[in-house]
Amino acid sequence: MSDTIKFTPSPAFDRAAQALDIGVESFWFNQYPAEQAGKLEARVKMAAKLLGKVTDLQHSQALDAVAQALRFPAWHHLTTHLGRAADFKPGPLPLGWLDALSATAVLTVVPEDDVTLPAAQLDAFEAFGETLAMLTDSPRQRVLDGVSAALCGGRSWREVRARSPLNAVEPLYHFQVFEQDAEGGVGGCFELSPACHQLVGELDERWQGYDDFSKPQKKQARAWVESVLMAQPGFLEGGLALAWMQRDAREDEAARTVARFVRAAEALIPKGFKGRILWGHIGNRFYHRLLWLQMGLNHDIAASEAAAKVARKLLRLNPGDNLGVRYVLPFLQLEQGDVAAARRSLKAIADEPGLTAAATRAFVAFAGEDLELFRREMVTALFTLPVMRSFLLNDPKALADVDSGFRLVRPDMETFAEFAWPSYNIVPGLRKACCALLAEPSVREAERELAKYWEGYWEARHKPGAARTGSAEGWDRLLAHCIDRVAPRISRPKLR
Repeated sequence: MSDTIKFTPSPAFDRAAQALDIGVESFWFNQYPAEQAGKLEARVKMAAKLLGKVTDLQHSQALDAVAQALRFPAWHHLTTHLGRAADFKPGPLPLGWLDALSATAVLTVVPEDDVTLPAAQLDAFEAFGETLAMLTDSPRQRVLDGVSAALCGGRSWREVRARSPLNAVEPLYHFQVFEQDAEGGVGGCFELSPACHQLVGELDERWQGYDDFSKPQKKQARAWVESVLMAQPGFLEGGLALAWMQRDAREDEAARTVARFVRAAEALIPKGFKGRILWGHIGNRFYHRLLWLQMGLNHDIAASEAAAKVARKLLRLNPGDNLGVRYVLPFLQLEQGDVAAARRSLKAIADEPGLTAAATRAFVAFAGEDLELFRREMVTALFTLPVMRSFLLNDPKALADVDSGFRLVRPDMETFAEFAWPSYNIVPGLRKACCALLAEPSVREAERELAKYWEGYWEARHKPGAARTGSAEGWDRLLAHCIDRVAPRISRPKLR
């Protein structure tokens, strides 16, 4: 059988499934028709059994009634149609076979407890129950409670319609331990309940883009988060959102909020667990973001030692460092005056060329009184990331006669500025040395030379009619030449 699935066009079934937000059912029927037909038959039989309990119908009569509600003349016709799937050969389904089952799409829905069903699914289950009540001349509410609600795992139709993750009684999260994670060691991950998944989805709709919200929008989003946390205090991602909102509003409560939800998350982790909690598992990401926020909030209040402790935890739990903690930790250690620790932390960015990594190495080198290394790393940062001039001079207009500030790669300058600025001002003599370096004629000349080459090589491609000059190889040669001219090569010391 080919790895490529050949689909049979089934417009009627596809429309029905998409209306119910279960469009994937077409894929499963096309790939595994016999298995899916068997599951559907079991759901039909379950519906008939439930119908028999709330009416005086015999089982065969209940089967016929369910079949008729699904637009088949009788149970025999429906079961025969489903049975054909056992003889299908690999390849496209027979034309019309799946379309004939379009009315059965509702029975492929198996609702989760504590989750609000989409309106289209509720309406479909209700219409199915009402059709059964009409066909069997039975009380509508009895059939809705006994059949439609039961198919949804509920005790009454009213209860099913009122379902909400805000009323969930099962834990929203649990922690699973793996004997071997994606990197070959002991690991673990947070698993979210269906109700939690639904809360996260709604949170995303109300919170994404918060920084760009107007004040009324921010107020509305925060009110929603706070109301959800009143109903579900264990909604950890809601706690993360609230702490971010409090930080945005410059409220002291933010630090206490994030600490509370970090504790709540870690209470789910078994005692003695020393494994990794990798970013690669989506369920773990809220926890890493909580820790990142806690690190930032500690830094906000000048608690650099506490911030560094969180940073080291993040790197231990997720050595791949998807959030960029490796760029932050050296600055936190410089703030504490621990140059040796900062130098050791540079191992994680030792091989990263230029940009903010070079600036970080420059700061640590200066703090360690290695002025030659400081000079070379700083000019490397400046020539690969011209906007560094604006940062070092604290002047947004410093680039007026240089260029746009970026050379293809745009590192996270916001995070760099947040954590580098205190070190820049705390390390004795660092700011003065940087400003002196920037004022050197040889540095300014190299910046202009690089900017001119970049303009002809890279920026010209965006200008209609402009002749493009230069090449990637030529740029690399010029960059290396300018660095060597301003800061002669030195032997890089080993990081211990």
